[in-house]
Amino acid sequence: MTLVARGSRSRCLAGDHGAALRSLRLAAEQYAARGWPVLPGPVCDGLTSWDPVTLELLGGREAAVSPVGATVDSRVISEWWSVHRQAILAPVGRHFDVLRTPTHLGWRTLAAFDGGRPLGPMALSPHGAYFFVEPGVRVNDDLAPGVEILSSGDLVVLPPSRVVAGVVWWRISPADRDALGDGAEILDKLAELSRESA
Repeated sequence: MTLVARGSRSRCLAGDHGAALRSLRLAAEQYAARGWPVLPGPVCDGLTSWDPVTLELLGGREAAVSPVGATVDSRVISEWWSVHRQAILAPVGRHFDVLRTPTHLGWRTLAAFDGGRPLGPMALSPHGAYFFVEPGVRVNDDLAPGVEILSSGDLVVLPPSRVVAGVVWWRISPADRDALGDGAEILDKLAELSRESA
């Protein structure tokens, strides 16, 4: 039995443990069904994140297991998300690339394309907007300030993971979009919007 101080933040977190855990497991299984290998990341209470077994502090994009173990195996995924509400991580580079932008630029880009093509899935977090694009996007010389192309092998946090200061969520879900985004077109638009606001 876990004793929790009455009215504490821990009690609030404990109360939604089962629902949050089921939601994470289901999401991880759905990503795997799309062919996206996943990994368990840290547990996060919104203020800090840690390994659920060793209690060692982890960064938000650090896996709790070896990153080479990313998998689409539903049995392994079910086991990983059977006890702890760990963030869902996925490696960048093979199945998709990711463009991270400041949130305001992400929203302006979404509006500029009216939510349609060339956009693919788009996630939002307290740390910015994330555009999921076809693999192989090239860095262009006119990269807008604050825009980052995650390197191949980097890990990205997938919804509905909790991160420091909030939650990652889909603005455009991969379930609602058949294709990944066009990285070159999105980068061009980001650069244009950035110049306009300079």
